[in-house]
Amino acid sequence: MASVAGVAAAGATLIGAATAHAATNRNGTKVTPSEALHHLKAGSLRWKSGHFEHRDYTPPGHDIIHGQWPFAAILSCADSRVNPESVFDVRQGNLFNVRNAGNVADEIAIGSLEYAVAVLKVPAILVLGHGSCGAVVATQKAVTTGAMPGGDIDAIVDLIRPAIERLPHDHTSAEAIRSNVQHSAQTLLHQSGTIAKAVEAGKLRIAKAVYIIGSREVDFFAHYPAHAG
Repeated sequence: MASVAGVAAAGATLIGAATAHAATNRNGTKVTPSEALHHLKAGSLRWKSGHFEHRDYTPPGHDIIHGQWPFAAILSCADSRVNPESVFDVRQGNLFNVRNAGNVADEIAIGSLEYAVAVLKVPAILVLGHGSCGAVVATQKAVTTGAMPGGDIDAIVDLIRPAIERLPHDHTSAEAIRSNVQHSAQTLLHQSGTIAKAVEAGKLRIAKAVYIIGSREVDFFAHYPAHAG
């Protein structure tokens, strides 16, 4: 398991030290975990209401041509109906997006989020599931019937499977989607020393939510730790 310093050094080498800065507020103070989650929640309410502002939290005097200063990282599904910048009503450069089918925390996703935490210093990670998730539906079918979808999709099903198998046999689709979000969040904490240490130090919060496509609502249902900066 890589150290925080090791991840930061490797990330800085890849992108150059000029981009390795924490997101800041307009007054120059660092964005706290609580503030980052507030920005996400407020943006989701604007999206739901249709009153868009396309907020930009990039620090004054900084240009995204020369670097990136995201205030949060989002682990979300690759579904074309779930675009984090739209759902949270922010402009380009405000969110560090990691997307794959089923918002699973595989090695690539974890490594990407470690980079966001150690190098870009994001104070919040949101694991975002969504209604009518095909990856979750495919996993439910595999668990119920034993029939796998085939190809490399099987690897996705295997990652989601523990989230489905922990549920009662008569679980709902909504419960399956939440359980998958919960499983991905737990995997981040258990598999990444970089992420776990940032949470323990109060520098990072991991939040969980489900996007309901029909109503355009983001249902935030938990975060780690419950109380932090």
